[in-house]
Amino acid sequence: MRKITVGILAAVLSLMTFVSPVQAADDQGLSAAISMQKAFVNVAKQLKQSVVNIRIEKTSKVSSVFGFDSDEDSDEAEEFFRKFFKMPRNEKKEEKILGGGSGIIFKEDGTILTNNHVVKGASKITVKLHNGNEYPAEVLGQDPQTDVAVIKIKANEKLTAAKFANSDEVESGQWCIAVGSPLGLEQTVTVGVVSAVGRSGLGAAAIEDFIQTDASINPGNSGGPLVDIMGRVIGINTLIFTAPGSGISFAIPSNLAVKVAEQISKGGTVSRPYLGISMVSVTDELSEHYGLKDKQGAVVMDITDKSPAAKAGFRKMDIIRSFNGKDMKTTEDVQKFIFARNVGEEIKAQVLRNGKPVELKIKLEQMPSTFGLASSEIKENPVRTKPLAVTDKLGLKVQKLTDELAKSLGLKTSSGLVIAGVKDDSAADKSGLKKGDIITQVNGSDINNEADLEKALKDGEKKQSSVFLIERATVPMFLVVSHK
Repeated sequence: MRKITVGILAAVLSLMTFVSPVQAADDQGLSAAISMQKAFVNVAKQLKQSVVNIRIEKTSKVSSVFGFDSDEDSDEAEEFFRKFFKMPRNEKKEEKILGGGSGIIFKEDGTILTNNHVVKGASKITVKLHNGNEYPAEVLGQDPQTDVAVIKIKANEKLTAAKFANSDEVESGQWCIAVGSPLGLEQTVTVGVVSAVGRSGLGAAAIEDFIQTDASINPGNSGGPLVDIMGRVIGINTLIFTAPGSGISFAIPSNLAVKVAEQISKGGTVSRPYLGISMVSVTDELSEHYGLKDKQGAVVMDITDKSPAAKAGFRKMDIIRSFNGKDMKTTEDVQKFIFARNVGEEIKAQVLRNGKPVELKIKLEQMPSTFGLASSEIKENPVRTKPLAVTDKLGLKVQKLTDELAKSLGLKTSSGLVIAGVKDDSAADKSGLKKGDIITQVNGSDINNEADLEKALKDGEKKQSSVFLIERATVPMFLVVSHK
């Protein structure tokens, strides 16, 4: 009887200590969640000492009566109203404009990395540290092309510089954390993932190679860090989409930001080679037209006058396939290759010109400080004159682009043909050509008149498709039009 009782007791104790597989799994999940939480908390604590709040002041002169800003157009407008109403000239008064953003301590000597647009035009810059201490800052240098700026403070305390990661190793899907002062709320931490890398073509800066993230970023986060799960900076937050619920923000990769900041810290300027082109990716239609087995390369859409590309003999619609024998699969590859070179260096480019291989030699030059900074505002301008009765097999009506018409369309050149009409359901319509488009090149041939267009289209009939290079609202683009 005693043995049975002992056996039953042992069984009961065994049941009391038994843990089911479901409970074990729940415990493991909770443990993992707690570990992740600790990682986020540690990153927040680590970055706190390196992230700063930046306040800026700007001054703008405005009229005390008319309220115009002090620029040429407003001055003319005020002069008109003054004469019309026979009123005395009004003195301008200075108005103070406040703004701000975030920054990251780049070096322990007080060097701080932020966005150019945060400090642009500032007459006074104040940096606030995590402990509340404030210091005036001076601008060491600015790089509008990448939207990077470097400022410096003289602090009477020890500063902690942030650690930077290799942004080339950043991958889509990895955790990321943003820290900054959104809407003036200092030391705000938000968490998300890297949504994509190598984003470009957004029109936000002349040089674009952004990291996209869904971490919540708002006005005031600009210039603050985007970091990995170990607290290392992988990017500088710079751009947000303000549409509600968009969940899309962008950061400058740390490698690019650090390279710019190092040069500014040493000399105040940035040495950067450039080609002087705008480019887009190869499309399926273009690849099929030229019989390419792949879609690799970058299509040259526009060439800046007197640029290295212009001097080397590049032409619009050239497809860059390689530099110095290294394949250029995307526009990002082209950009990264050029920026990794030195000013004055000579490189060889292999391009496809109207389907035929051409080799070009380029001597790289210093990028002008204004390159790529023209206004990106796009305006749709309808054709204001009657179209000529010129219709080809593709369903197009075109007319010569005169100086007067070019001016009305806001164009810098009067060369080319303007599309005055597109027939519904025609080959031109199906390809995406629209009224108001400017035809500048077809199948590698420059188009200045109707005869040029007819000749170029006959050449395209052999391949049963033609490549049109057009300008739409001043933006160059290409379309492949089928002759079938």
